[in-house]
Formats: sequence, structure tokens, C-alpha cells
Amino acid sequence: MIKYLLRRIIMLIPVMIGVSLITFSLLYVVPGNAVEGIVGERASEEIREKAVKELGLDKPFHEQYISYMSRITRGDLGKSYINNRSVKESIKKRFPVTFKLTFYSFTIAVVVGIVVGVISAVKQNTPLDSLVRGTTLIGVSTPVIFSGLILMYIFGVWLKVLPVSGIGDGGIKNFILPSLVLGLNSAVFRARLTRSCMLEVIRQDYIRTARSKGLAEKVVIYKHAMRNAMIPIATNLIMSFGYLLTGSAITETIFGLPGIGSFTVDAVFARDIPVVMGCFLFQAIIFVSFNLLVDISYAIINPRIRFN
Repeated sequence: MIKYLLRRIIMLIPVMIGVSLITFSLLYVVPGNAVEGIVGERASEEIREKAVKELGLDKPFHEQYISYMSRITRGDLGKSYINNRSVKESIKKRFPVTFKLTFYSFTIAVVVGIVVGVISAVKQNTPLDSLVRGTTLIGVSTPVIFSGLILMYIFGVWLKVLPVSGIGDGGIKNFILPSLVLGLNSAVFRARLTRSCMLEVIRQDYIRTARSKGLAEKVVIYKHAMRNAMIPIATNLIMSFGYLLTGSAITETIFGLPGIGSFTVDAVFARDIPVVMGCFLFQAIIFVSFNLLVDISYAIINPRIRFN
């Protein structure tokens, strides 16, 4: 187990180098730079050239990349080109917002997804099952930006019961709409996975044996079937938390939440290289860490799995 963990941790090094190289390369080849946002459109050519030189943007690609990576090895993510603030401190400040949104969304996704999936599997081929499958299909096909705007109009403009932008005092009320959008979008995937896993388990011989013994249907479903069906579902839930933690950029942007996602989007448009690189590396670390947690959870949930 320890050898496996050490091997996986060492493997993070080339992964992070690859992420940094790809991200840096894309930012380098994309037209435009951060100078326009710093000096303004009416600045003279002399001022522009001075800003480019101060930022080191006049150097070749390999020199810029090596210089950046040398700072990364010292734990320095650099400073924003736009406001000269520490990228590390900005991420620390915005991460709690993203974490709150992820936690609330994940709770909705787990509760709604698993409950709906189990009911759909137990009531297979009934009108209720057809309704669930149709609803989840619509949910999978609906973009987050569309459902977000619909909920904003209904609860924010029409009913005027919930705020549609910003975090206010940081209370849960400001996270209800974005959490619903992100959580329900994830719930439809959890529901479909839960239904398929439950149906696979319900068809097993030991479930038929349990029923033939005269056990109550609730005992068969919730004690025997769900216990085994939850193995792939539980590992998927761990990964989905990581997805939500790193994939909420659209939701944060729509609802004006100052989290990591919206911070990254703004930095990309501004060509703010240190911010973009810092956010992408931070999200990459989270993503690969949750991948490692999924692998570990397999052995915990299923004792038959051994690490080599």
C-alpha cells in the first residue's frame, strides 16, 4: 500500500509538468497578451514595449517557461499581471467560495441522484421509471448555462425570493440557485449510474435466493442489493466531488461567485498568465488527488482488490 502511494505520488511530477507545459504553450500561442489590460488601449508604443519587457514577455518561450517553473519549485505562483496581487493568496481567498458551492451541489447530487436511481431500478419498466429516464435524459442534454438562466428568472426576477448574483454575506441563501444548477446537473448522471448498478445487482442469483427465503422486499433492496451496488457508485461519488471542485467555472461565472472557476475564466480573457497557470495547476493537483482517493477507496470498499 505504501509503495503504491509513493509510486503514485512520484507519478504526479510528470503529470504536473505536462499540465504546466500544455497550459503555458496555449497561452503563448494565443494572440494578444496582458499588456492591453495593464497600460490601456491608448498607451504609446514606448509604454507598451516597457511593460512587455518588465513582464518578461519579450523573451523566447523556453526562457519564459523555465523562469516560471523555477519559481514554482520554490512554491511561488507569482503575481497577477493585472493587479499585482499574489496568485497564491488570491486562490486561498477564493477557494472557500468554490468549496461551499461544491459541498452544497454534491449533497444535492448524492441525495437526489441515489434516491431517484434506486426508485427507478426498483420500479423498472413502470410509468415512474419511464418518467425518471425521460427526465434524466433531458437533464443530461440541458446545458448548465440554460438551466441557470431559467432558475435565475423564476426565483430571482419573477418570484424575487432568492439572490441571483454574488455571495452577499456568504450565507447559504446566496448559494441555493448555483448549487441547484450544479447539483441537479450532476444528479442526473448519478441517477443513471445508480439505476444501472442496481439493475445489475438485482438480477444476481443471491438476490433471487434472498427473495425465495421470504425476506421483505425492503430488506432485499436496501440491505443486500444496495450494499453491493454502492461499490462502483461510492467510488464514482468521490471522483464526482473532484469534478465539481474543479469544474464549476460556468456556474460561478453565471451567478457572479468569486470562486476559483470564475477567477480562471477572467484570467484567461485577460491573458493573465500567472493567474491562469496557478489556477490550472491547483485544479490539476485536486483532480489527480481525487483520482488517487478513488483507487484507494476500491481497496477499502472491496477487500478482494490488492495494490501491486
